[in-house]
Amino acid sequence: MIRASLLIGGTLLLSACSSKPDVPVLAVESQQLHQRVNGKGQDEFAFVVTVKATPQMNLDTSKPVSRRELKRFADQQRVEDSPELKLKLEDEAVVRLKKALKEARYCESGYKIERVFWRDRSVQLRGICQ
Repeated sequence: MIRASLLIGGTLLLSACSSKPDVPVLAVESQQLHQRVNGKGQDEFAFVVTVKATPQMNLDTSKPVSRRELKRFADQQRVEDSPELKLKLEDEAVVRLKKALKEARYCESGYKIERVFWRDRSVQLRGICQ
């Protein structure tokens, strides 16, 4: 009886894990750190992170579409269309900014991100050194 319960529980656990949609991994294509001194004499930066394009999945409607293909199509996420992926990219950009500033020995006393700009597959973080 216990063995049957464990078997059923294990099967349910495995099926729950396998049906959970995969969160796409963002592949960073490039990153750039731009530095300048503004009119007030403050050190400023702009940091741009761009991810590789995710190809658009197409369905062949000339033949019947399986449930699996339809589900894959519905679950596909692209950074251009997904607020969740945009937030993930923004978080990744903040981590990369910290590393880039350290490597460039820029804003060694700290920094403040003041503005965030989005463009299709990239995010730009702008801020000042403190």
